[in-house]
Amino acid sequence: MDLLLFGTLTLIAGMALCFVLPGNRLRIAANLVSQVIGGWCILSKAIPVLFGAPSVNGVMHWSYPVNQIDLQLNSIGAFFLCFSIPMTFLGSIYAVGYLSKDIDSERHVGTHFALLSLVQLSYVIIYTVQNAFAFLVGWEFAALGAWLLVIWQHRDQKIRFAGFNYLVSTHVGLFFLVAAIVVMHGATASFQFDDYERFLKQPSVARNIAFVLLMTSFGLKSAFFPFHTWLPRAHSAAPAHVSALMSGVIHKAGLFGMIKFILMVGHPEAWMGWYLIVVSGASAFMGVLYTITQRDIKRLLGYSSTENVGLVGIGFGLGCLGLSYDSPTLVALGFGGGLLHVLNHALFKCLLFYGAGSVYKFTHTIDLERLGGMHRLMRWTAPLFLLGAIASASLPPLNGFVGEFLFYTGLLQSPPALGSGRVGLLLVVALLALVGGLSLLSTVRLYGMIFLGTTRNPHSIHEDSRENAWMIIPMVLHLCGIVAIGMVPILGIRLIEAPTSMMLAVSSAPTESVTAFMPIALLNSLAMFSALFVGVLLFLLAFRFWFLPRCNRTHVTWGCGYTAPNPRMQYTGASFSGPMVGVFKDMLKFVSQEDLPEGVFPADGKYKTHCIDSVEHKIFEILDDGEKGATNIMDRLPESSGFSFAMGLIGLLLLVSLIALN
Repeated sequence: MDLLLFGTLTLIAGMALCFVLPGNRLRIAANLVSQVIGGWCILSKAIPVLFGAPSVNGVMHWSYPVNQIDLQLNSIGAFFLCFSIPMTFLGSIYAVGYLSKDIDSERHVGTHFALLSLVQLSYVIIYTVQNAFAFLVGWEFAALGAWLLVIWQHRDQKIRFAGFNYLVSTHVGLFFLVAAIVVMHGATASFQFDDYERFLKQPSVARNIAFVLLMTSFGLKSAFFPFHTWLPRAHSAAPAHVSALMSGVIHKAGLFGMIKFILMVGHPEAWMGWYLIVVSGASAFMGVLYTITQRDIKRLLGYSSTENVGLVGIGFGLGCLGLSYDSPTLVALGFGGGLLHVLNHALFKCLLFYGAGSVYKFTHTIDLERLGGMHRLMRWTAPLFLLGAIASASLPPLNGFVGEFLFYTGLLQSPPALGSGRVGLLLVVALLALVGGLSLLSTVRLYGMIFLGTTRNPHSIHEDSRENAWMIIPMVLHLCGIVAIGMVPILGIRLIEAPTSMMLAVSSAPTESVTAFMPIALLNSLAMFSALFVGVLLFLLAFRFWFLPRCNRTHVTWGCGYTAPNPRMQYTGASFSGPMVGVFKDMLKFVSQEDLPEGVFPADGKYKTHCIDSVEHKIFEILDDGEKGATNIMDRLPESSGFSFAMGLIGLLLLVSLIALN
């Protein structure tokens, strides 16, 4: 625990140096050094725990009413720390390139890097403390740090609104979390998680209420549908590395909270598992459905995160059913697949957001309909983005396929004790297949509109645009993780073995290794075929470029006999996904702006459509109706001072009466 404390103090020292040192470059250098030293200290304790070493325990004494804060770094917390700390450091490396203009200006960039260290500090608190008060402090550190990072370009009104939207949403989630803690504190008169665990293990109405409140809070933190509305706006507004860290790392704290409290429940009731599966299935479907309608790259990737946390939630729900029916296979495949997909999503989603940031720095736009042909100019970003997109679509031989394969295996191996519930799991299989198909459509559309074809707006590309090495290096390192887990699946299984064993130990089944329930042989066979496929592909590419003549193959696209094509004649993103969007048009809401040409010699016309978030639209409608209703009531009230005095007196009497009754 001493190294954990020293690492935490080092991160705090790095934050302080960002404010006291002169010059942006010196501040950033000091902060990065502190992240390296602090991260090494923390990981030197977390990595052994992740691979089976005993948990690290400690105690911090505090004043009344907290008294003491128990600390425990178990394998689940170690798993989340082991990817959160280094990925945040890579995000800081990326920020050096992305904020290069700000660094060279008079703006104080040290505050931005201090906030990145604050977020790292929040991980250490959330993933180690066993006290509700300290947990809420870490939760708030993460929320406020992320909010201030989102509004880095705060002079833009849209960015300020997106930040405000995020701040309100995350504190609504905090309200649900506090409500759950109030319920548990009322039953235990304690802030300690050990006491909460004893309460949650006993079936009761209060336990059920606390469970729903907890899952709602964590679902809002992780942007499950329909609590996702803050996500697209925040991701679109934030700098690319902040969007990457929010999606891939920061809001994984919500998924950590889910599995942590499921572990505290021990043997959840069956309805809890079905509750998670239904909510998560809706999140996966609606998230991927919105991805095929978006023209803003970062909004699209934000909705994709809603889809992927839905997949993780399905895995956790499946694990809950395994605990309910004492099925170790479901426990291992559900929680193991969910945890592995948490890591996989962090790897490929950070890569994709970094790629989007590179495109923005190159073209100053993230509008799909204004891009195209970027593979000729972005020699590093284009292939890296392509591989990240393939992983996001869960295609072999990359890492996204491995986690989803475990989901399918678990769903198809439901125990007889489930009875008619097995039909429900088969429906979930069908849903996952649909989600996978839509995800593939979204991936092809995303990459094709950005990198293939011809540039739709040549004026957006600046002659001095260059790919930045500070931005490319984190993308390459993320790709290494994607390829490693995809090509050697046993690496991913080993990473989630210890945390999954904690969940497996709760079941009454005989203690066995997690790998005993995993389809290791089948995964190894798939990995061999994947390696063979990659080898053949590389051989053909090498043969093509080294041995065949390098003739000039550049020519215009055949235009059905039309001899004067232009970039506007290409497929747009809307036309590419139009047939599938038409199938689900009743579930989506579009707004349009049109100025149609009229007359014999019409002027130029325009027609523009945009898919808006139906949940967010409904929320704004309700708020607008409430504001109008309040305004009508206020207009009807007399404005005399006597009436105001009487209403104040009545309110005071009611308050005194309530106090007297209690």
